[in-house]
Amino acid sequence: MNLKEYTHVLRRMELFSSFEPKHLIEFFNRVDYFISSYKKSSIIFMQGDFCTTLNVVLKGTVEIQKIDPSGKILTITVFNPGDTFGDNLIFGDINIVPMTIVVKKDAVILCILKETIIQLCQTNQAFLYGFLKLISNKSLTLSSKITQVVLKTIRQKICEFLLLQYSAQKSLEIKIGMKKREWADSIGVQRPSLSRELMKMKKENLIDYDNKTIYIKNLKSIEKCALY
Repeated sequence: MNLKEYTHVLRRMELFSSFEPKHLIEFFNRVDYFISSYKKSSIIFMQGDFCTTLNVVLKGTVEIQKIDPSGKILTITVFNPGDTFGDNLIFGDINIVPMTIVVKKDAVILCILKETIIQLCQTNQAFLYGFLKLISNKSLTLSSKITQVVLKTIRQKICEFLLLQYSAQKSLEIKIGMKKREWADSIGVQRPSLSRELMKMKKENLIDYDNKTIYIKNLKSIEKCALY
């Protein structure tokens, strides 16, 4: 598989933005890496597997999932082209993957060996800065996710999700972009519980909704609920 066709993905990443396309390909021609393709529903890593590479999504969609003893699946995060995983594991004393990594849409993954990451950090200050920033941001995201799942009510989780989408979409008309089951998994609740709470919020005139869209009718109340 030719890395050259995915140069545009790498160049959009802060990690590789300092490289000119030609120099980027020349660099990868000198170091060890490999590219793997996966079909939908394939498992890249099982919980408990060892991870010794920095993995970049070049194509497709990948999910990190946590499966509890009852079989319930919690979607921790979703990775799209340009996103990475494994970066927080390869330099630790323990390189065991704590959660299952599953392909949601046919994917192509660039796997960069630990030695190559060391070489990049030693020779390219922009890459080093980007790598450290990446790890720091992921630590913050994980802490936020734990707080969301463990400490907040279902309504608070819904309101926090809506506020994030309101900020991203710049509209009170929020396009969900996923099935209700996927939404429930992403915020760590059961689908029936999500549906019941949405109905309550609709009756209280906080929101309105259809299959694909949530309409925020009382933004101040949504903000207050998300924060407290």
